[in-house]
Amino acid sequence: MGKWGVLGAAVTVARAAWTIKTWREVRELPREAVDWGSVTAVVPARDEEASIDRCLTGLRAQEYGDLRIVVVDDASTDRTAEIVRRHAAEDPRVTLVESSGPPSGWAGKVHALHVGTADVRSDWLLYVDADTEAAPDLVGRLLAAAKVEGVDLVSAAGRSTTSNAGWWLLLPPVNTVLFEGGSVDGSRGKALAIGHCILVRREACERAGGWRAIAGSRSDDIDFATLVRDTGGRTRLVDTGESLHTSGLATFGLTYRSMRKSLTAGMSEQGPTTAFLLLGAIGLAHVAYGVVPVVTTLRGSKPGAVAWLGQALAHWAYFRRVGQPGAAAVVAPVGSIAFGVLALDTAWRTLRGGATWKGREVRG
Repeated sequence: MGKWGVLGAAVTVARAAWTIKTWREVRELPREAVDWGSVTAVVPARDEEASIDRCLTGLRAQEYGDLRIVVVDDASTDRTAEIVRRHAAEDPRVTLVESSGPPSGWAGKVHALHVGTADVRSDWLLYVDADTEAAPDLVGRLLAAAKVEGVDLVSAAGRSTTSNAGWWLLLPPVNTVLFEGGSVDGSRGKALAIGHCILVRREACERAGGWRAIAGSRSDDIDFATLVRDTGGRTRLVDTGESLHTSGLATFGLTYRSMRKSLTAGMSEQGPTTAFLLLGAIGLAHVAYGVVPVVTTLRGSKPGAVAWLGQALAHWAYFRRVGQPGAAAVVAPVGSIAFGVLALDTAWRTLRGGATWKGREVRG
C-alpha cells in the first residue's frame, strides 16, 4: 500500500489516541453523595408502559430527601398515564402532567421537557429518560459531581441492561465520532451530553432561556448543554457506572434504531440533499475504514495490521469503561463497517423523508 497505507495507519492510530485520551477525561461519579439543595426530576414519557414503572421505582427509591418527580405523559396511546397515576397515588412526591403533544415548531421531547419544567422552583432539575433505571445513590452522586467539578450541568449515559452486539459494534464508533466533534467539559466544539440523564442548575437553565430556546431541536441533549455553556454555564460529561441503566439499548435492533434516530437528529438542520450527501460520505468512509485494514492485513500488510490494532484499541477503551468484554475489540473493523451501513441507511431514509420515532418526524 505504500505511503497511503502508512497514512491510513497513522490516521487510525491518531483517532484511537484521541478516543483513549477523551475517555480518560470522562470521570466517574464521586463515591460519596452530597445533599446540595432541592431537586425535581422530570421524566418525558411517550408510550413507555414497558419501562416507566422501573423508572419511577428507581427514582422513588433515591436516598435523597428533597426530591420531587414530575412525569410528562406526551400524548401516549398506551398505559403510561395509568401506571404513573398509580405511583402518584402511592407517593405524593410524584406528579403526572398530561400533554396533548407538541405545538407547531416544537420537537416532541423538547416540548415535554419544557412542560415538565414549568413552575418548578427547585435548585436543580434532573431530566431522565423513561427507559432508565436509577440506583438509590444516583441523585446524590450527580450533585457531588457537580460540586466537585464546579459545573452547572452534569450529564451521563446509562449502561445497557444486557450485553449485545449493538454495544460491541455500534456504540464504540459512535462515541469516537462524538468525541471528535465535541468535548466532555464544553471547552471546544459542542458540549457533550446524553439525553438519558441531565442534571442542571435551575438558574443556569433559566439564564439559557430554558427548553424554549431550542424548541425545534431534534438533537436536544447536546444542543441544550451547548446552550447552557454558551450562556455562561459550565458543563461536564461523567460516567455513572452502575448507578444508571437503560433498557432502550438492550438489543442490537433497539441500539441500531436509537443510533439511526440520533444521526437523523444530528442532521436535522441540514436540507435532505445535504444530509444525504454528508451521511453518505460518512457511511462510505467508515465502510472503507473497516474493510481496508482487514483485507490488507490478510494480504500481509504491516500498515493494515497497525490500522486494525488502532481501531481495536479505541474500541477496547470503550469496552473497558462500560464493562463490556474487552476481547470483542478484535472485531473493531466490523464495528466501523456496521456504523458505515447505519450512516448509509440513515442517509437514504433522510432523503426519502421517512425518518420517524414513535410516530413522529425526527427530522424537522
